[in-house]
Amino acid sequence: MVNNILLNKWFFTFIVGWIVFFFLVDWKAIYKNFWGGIISCILELWQDSLAYTMGMYFFQEEGLTILNVSAFFTFGITVTMGILYIQFTPENPMLQILHLLAFTVGFVIFEYLVKYAGILITPYWNLAASFFNNTIIFGGLLWLNDFLKCRTEGHR
Repeated sequence: MVNNILLNKWFFTFIVGWIVFFFLVDWKAIYKNFWGGIISCILELWQDSLAYTMGMYFFQEEGLTILNVSAFFTFGITVTMGILYIQFTPENPMLQILHLLAFTVGFVIFEYLVKYAGILITPYWNLAASFFNNTIIFGGLLWLNDFLKCRTEGHR
């Protein structure tokens, strides 16, 4: 079983996500930024399990699964990048749009790579739909970040 996990391509993405996370995370602000990871996981599981149920796309080589989604993906790239997304959100609204677009394009490129690797099968899904969907998700995270800032500033 350990050999199967180590050879799993989703496990590789899990490891890469956490390595990037440990290099970039601000440990002093993790208490407020971890909500980005939690909400990212919830939104990702909702989107991907719904897409699986409708037959839009599905995962290969999942390893451990949650709602037919690879747990390595959910608790790797999704949670770590959700935290980093909130952490690096700029104050300037125009820069926030660029930030949103950068992460959206990054996730679309990631999706292209996992499709190319054969671990994401997309019979009724395409990268344009992914771009739109990721834009909505990252827009929701921008709202969450503003909400959390208003809550913490209001309690000072």
